[in-house]
Amino acid sequence: MSGIMELLQSYEEVIDVYEFVGEWEVWIGYQKVRIKVLKDKNGGYVSSTSHYYHGSQQAGPYISSINGGKTVEAAVREAMRQLLTFYRPDDENAKWVVNDSY
Repeated sequence: MSGIMELLQSYEEVIDVYEFVGEWEVWIGYQKVRIKVLKDKNGGYVSSTSHYYHGSQQAGPYISSINGGKTVEAAVREAMRQLLTFYRPDDENAKWVVNDSY
């Protein structure tokens, strides 16, 4: 854990700490999606996406329960898996739903 993360964790009011690693923009079809990766206090990496894909045959947008890994690359792969698992470029009624927690 970095010195700053340890410093922040030393405050009793702080319940968790993440360090920003990077953010990338990808275009999937005509939709710009951002992927953010954070490092957690245990050295793992978690990702989040700015949007979720909601295909017209799905009940709701797909939000994966797996969003991280032991490397930055693993976290990015999980983000891309979330975005592309149900993605169909020919689904004209599909929507991209904004992730309000991004």
